[in-house]
Amino acid sequence: MSKPKLFLTRDDYSRVPAFEILGEMFDIITYPASEGQIPRDIFIEKLRGCSALLCTSRDRVDKQVLDESGENLKVITTFSVGYDHLELHEIKARGIRVGSVGHISSDTVAEYNIGLAIAVSRRFQEGRKCITSGEWALKQTHIIGPNIMGLKGATVGIVGLGNIGLETAKLLKAFKVSKILYTSRRVKEEGTALGAQLVPLDTLCAESDFIFVTCALTKDTEQLIGRKQFSLMKPTAILVNTSRGGLLDQEALVEFLKDKKIGGAGLDVMIPEPLPADHPLVQLDNCVLTPHTSSATKAVRDEKSSTSAENIIRGYKGEPMIYEL
Repeated sequence: MSKPKLFLTRDDYSRVPAFEILGEMFDIITYPASEGQIPRDIFIEKLRGCSALLCTSRDRVDKQVLDESGENLKVITTFSVGYDHLELHEIKARGIRVGSVGHISSDTVAEYNIGLAIAVSRRFQEGRKCITSGEWALKQTHIIGPNIMGLKGATVGIVGLGNIGLETAKLLKAFKVSKILYTSRRVKEEGTALGAQLVPLDTLCAESDFIFVTCALTKDTEQLIGRKQFSLMKPTAILVNTSRGGLLDQEALVEFLKDKKIGGAGLDVMIPEPLPADHPLVQLDNCVLTPHTSSATKAVRDEKSSTSAENIIRGYKGEPMIYEL
């Protein structure tokens, strides 16, 4: 009797022990990561007739994909915390179970948030340019400016005090920030315990020296930080986004950075991904860009692989998944 089919949209997931079980349960189909993002038509073609799918945040699963995949599909898990690429109502309406990696990477992303904030505010990118251009050798000096600031004594705003936002706030306390503001639908007890204050978004944007965007992307939060919010920010404000590019009005961000209307930005997520090398954001000295790697440590990647595999195994067997949406 032939095995059910499992489609992995990449072939470079960490081969943790749970993958051996997947190999025993399923006939595994993959797409080579060396080829880049899988084209949509090939994605649909390879998924057709499969019983299980392990995808990434770049693989959109919508009504068209589900219609063309056939009736065998029983379980989907995404190798990500976010799931805005999955049309959950369409998936669940067909009785398909859905899993994610949950909050595995919260600590690691929080570390990255702090790293990006420091890299932007302390002008790491401009400092390197000062060396490579020969300016440091020529002038025997270094970058000094009124707009360079540290976290100590700063007012920090966190947009969305979920798991990543909360872990970021905990780390910020060690840097002796003066005040932590946050946005949320309600007061968070964990935030209160840290001395953080719930405020409206516009207040957060106007008062913060550093702004960390850590909320999920939904229809309600798309372009949550727009032209109005940028206009409220201090001319020295540093914006960090490791959540989703769609949370920002990116066109407005480019304008405000280019005109030095805000101090700088650190972005691990953007639109589109991958970002073209000639994109306007790439040309800006006050914008530090990284290629969606905020959770990319070996330990986290291995744990995400293990959780994803277990989600597939348990979901297909009808057992509780580790993280089910």
